[in-house]
Amino acid sequence: MWLFETTSVIMAITLTLPGFCECNWEVTFNNTTPCALRGSSVVFGCSYVYPSDQTITNTFWKFKSQNEDKNFFEAQQYGGRVEYLGNREHNCTLRINNLISSDANSYLFRFKTVNNGGKPDAWNSKTWVTLTLTGLTAVVKPATVREGEKVTLMCATTCTLSDHTTIVWFRDGHSVPNTEFLASIEDSGRYQCTVQGQDNLTSTPVSLDVQYAPKNVTLSVSPSGDVVKGISVTLTCSCSANPTVLSYILYKESGQPLTTLTPAQSHTIHNIHPGDSGGYYCDARNSINTVRSNVTTLNVQYPPEDISVTVSPSGPVVEGSFVNLTCSSHANPAVSYSWYRVNGSTPVQSGTQLLFEAVSPANSGRYYCEAWNKHGVLNSSLLFLDVLYAPRNTLVSVSPSGPVLERSSVNLTCSSHANPAVENYTWFKKDGADTSQTGSGEILRLTSLISSDSGQYFCEARNREGAHNSTVVPLTIQGANHATNTVQMLVYIGSAPTAFMVIITLVFLWMWKSPFKLCQKTAVDKKDDQNPVLSSRRTSNDPATQETRTEEQEHALYANVQLPPSHTHHQDSSMYSVVQPPPPQNPPDPHYATFDFQQFHSSIDRAQFSRPHGEDDVIYSMVKARQANVADNLQYASIQFPLPSPTARPEESLEADHSVIYSTVAKPEA
Repeated sequence: MWLFETTSVIMAITLTLPGFCECNWEVTFNNTTPCALRGSSVVFGCSYVYPSDQTITNTFWKFKSQNEDKNFFEAQQYGGRVEYLGNREHNCTLRINNLISSDANSYLFRFKTVNNGGKPDAWNSKTWVTLTLTGLTAVVKPATVREGEKVTLMCATTCTLSDHTTIVWFRDGHSVPNTEFLASIEDSGRYQCTVQGQDNLTSTPVSLDVQYAPKNVTLSVSPSGDVVKGISVTLTCSCSANPTVLSYILYKESGQPLTTLTPAQSHTIHNIHPGDSGGYYCDARNSINTVRSNVTTLNVQYPPEDISVTVSPSGPVVEGSFVNLTCSSHANPAVSYSWYRVNGSTPVQSGTQLLFEAVSPANSGRYYCEAWNKHGVLNSSLLFLDVLYAPRNTLVSVSPSGPVLERSSVNLTCSSHANPAVENYTWFKKDGADTSQTGSGEILRLTSLISSDSGQYFCEARNREGAHNSTVVPLTIQGANHATNTVQMLVYIGSAPTAFMVIITLVFLWMWKSPFKLCQKTAVDKKDDQNPVLSSRRTSNDPATQETRTEEQEHALYANVQLPPSHTHHQDSSMYSVVQPPPPQNPPDPHYATFDFQQFHSSIDRAQFSRPHGEDDVIYSMVKARQANVADNLQYASIQFPLPSPTARPEESLEADHSVIYSTVAKPEA
């Protein structure tokens, strides 16, 4: 446009100068070889002159090959893209918009006139305007660079543009401020240059390839979250690199190569176990360099296993000592511990250790610990806590209980609580201030007791932890008089017939088993000889008399029972019983025993009863072996019940003492 305006001014000045030849005909172009971008616009600056007597009748722009006088842009294919900017005086400027390839051609200008006389004339330019079309070409030098190298951007055309245009650059749609820079990873991409303000005038994109060693090398784990024993885990190595990575190598943190991952870039560990825990990394290598990834830690989790309980000190522990039970297991994550005692439903204590500051026997028992984490629960085996202690609660028991008679037997038993069990028992007797050892063992057996055995007894229980004494147990040996009084009391308390039957039965059983006979006549026997009723039933104890007895008398059993004088009929108060056993074949040696129960001296009944003169409260017992030529198997027993006091019965009753009960039993030969 500026060229066109300049040309018009020059022509106007020229025409007004003195001596200008009005008869000149001429067409002048500002640029006969314009260059324009396809899609852009181009202006053909043009001016013309003619003689002053001529009048312009028509103007034309036409192709070089066009013959007819007709504007080329009147053709339909130009569709309004052409604008005539001139006039019919001296300006012939033309503008073509949205240039296409077919617009590259040669153009000329022609005009027609008529003079004052009406004679027509025509004139056209002697030169042609040749239009060249071009496009923008983006150039990146060099097209392939390594990170940090210099890059230059150039926007090229095949010809020099006629118009002064401003070129701008874009990378992947983003503006590039500089046409020279040091390449970085971010500079890789597709570049285009374009005319500022005309986005339709854009070059074909070209690529800039910035190469670099592997970057952001990362080792990832799948699945994410907790890695639990038994599952499958995939390790994947990834990075960015240009050129592409040639190989990935997976390592465990120990430094030994685990596997080469190329081309899959991943490695799967099936049925993972705690031994797979640890750090992993990978190396990524391309043609530029080898780069190592970060370390990824695999933490294989699992429920408690290999649980155990230890005790310190080991083995049995002594009462009062410090005891520490410790629970341990393998687990991930760390476990919590609870302590239980067998048959207990609630925890005794929580924590790794169960402590007893001063253990006691009550703490003995079976213990176990429970270990648990979020993956499971496991109980330990049972541990027996054995608390040792010295004997305690030592006691003595007497068997049989009750009064202890002379010549009887008694067992003293010592019992005690101890751990370990009592190793030995020792028996002691206290007699006043003196203490003597009387025996050892859990049971002290005292037989054929005599009065000197009376005293205070105690036992000592001992194990390896110590000893303990029982309390003192008194043992009193009762004499024969005391026994007689006891029997008489029982007889008086019960009814006479019942007492008689009990006593006779006991005597009979005892004499049946005993291979002895009564061989001595007591004072009672002599007294009984005066009784006419019994005299006929008694057999003399004299050996000569025994030899003259008949065979029937030797095998007879006699029993005479006389009730006390309170009975209504004195004459009928005696009861007799004769038992004839089968004849023996081998008569055993005779044995004799005589018992005389006298009146007992109860302090309660002493006012009511009196003792006959000349009689003592004694028991006589004699055992005499049978002479070889004597075959006597008779056994005699005499039992005398105490009589009422003389004041309670007539004088004559004292002479005939019918309250005495006699029993004679002949034991059959075995």
